[in-house]
Order: sequence, then structure tokens, then C-alpha cells
Amino acid sequence: MGQAQRHQAVFFALRRLQAPLSDITMPEEWDVDPSAVEALLRQGAARLDGEPNDAFQQALDRLGEAPLFASEVDPQIAEYFQLEAISGWMLLSEALGEMSEAQTDTIVVRARELADYLDGYLHETLMVVLGEEDRERYLVDVAEPLRAYGLGYFATRNLEVEGRCHEAILTAADGTNVLASATGRELVALCDDYSRELVAVLSAFPRD
Repeated sequence: MGQAQRHQAVFFALRRLQAPLSDITMPEEWDVDPSAVEALLRQGAARLDGEPNDAFQQALDRLGEAPLFASEVDPQIAEYFQLEAISGWMLLSEALGEMSEAQTDTIVVRARELADYLDGYLHETLMVVLGEEDRERYLVDVAEPLRAYGLGYFATRNLEVEGRCHEAILTAADGTNVLASATGRELVALCDDYSRELVAVLSAFPRD
């Protein structure tokens, strides 16, 4: 992948982690302005060429002014996903201008690790979380190349969506904004569907 292609791959990975940021209320003591989160997500999707982006950096700096970033926190699972998603955007900011393979992989792998973490959490919990039968059915019916990894639902589903995103990016010419195409819009919707599934499960766990 070229620089712009790697930026788009990272964007899709972060898009799969977006709903926990936008759809789950953060703790009051974090004092995070929801409009700052909205601005970050909007600017993060505005230009995907891998080059430094002042508007995106300003949105990230504004979010970083929240007291959250000057204190120690002991996050519950939903909050852990929120913090990891924000950290992913920070890593992207650091990568812009270079967008090396290693920097790209770090963020893409973060989405994989969080998916696997949630599968493990579901496996260990005594709670019955809505949709369990559907998740089990998906693993039974999923194509063999994905089933062969022996992963849980979210890790498998994330890899499926990631694979479709990367295929579209690699098929397009380097420098092409895949998101501006009909295929790109379908992939964004697919990432959003996955992200909302994360929220549905994360919201099922009680919060103190």
C-alpha cells in the first residue's frame, strides 16, 4: 500500500471502533465535551491522504484538554474501548506525514486485539448477552478461511470486514479516495454495523 492507501486502511480500522466513542456516554468525571469527540471524528474522516492535517490536529488537541488526560483512570470495559479508540486517533496523528507500514499495522492490529479481548470477556462472563445464538450461528456458517483461525465472533467478524476494506483499497489506484466511491460508502456502513454490534454488547455490562 502507498501512503494514502495506508491512511484509508487505518481510517476503516478506527471506524470499526467509532460507535463506543459516539454512542456510549463517557463518565462525568472525565469531563469530555461530546462536541469535541464529534469534531475529532468529523475531521478524522475529512482527508485521507496520509499527510499532516492541521484541522484534525486541532480537533485532537481540543479533546486532549479534557481533565481525563491529566488523571489516572480505572476503566470498565466500555470505557476501556473508548480510551483505546482515542489512543488510536492519537497514533494516527503521530503517523501522518509518514504513514509507515509499522505505524499502520499498529493501529489496524489494535482493532483486532480489542475484538479478541471482547470475545474473551464474553467467554469468561456468567451473563447471557443478547445475540449469543446469532454470534454462534455466524461462527458455524462463516467461510472456511476465517473459521480456520479458530477465533471468537468479534475477532472473526473484524477480520472479515478488514479483509473487504483492504481488498477495496488495494484494487483502487494509489491515491484514490475509496471512501468517495459507492464501494467505500458500503464499507463505511459495514464498519458501522460492526461498531454498533460492539456497543450492543458493551452496553449490556453494568457500569458502577
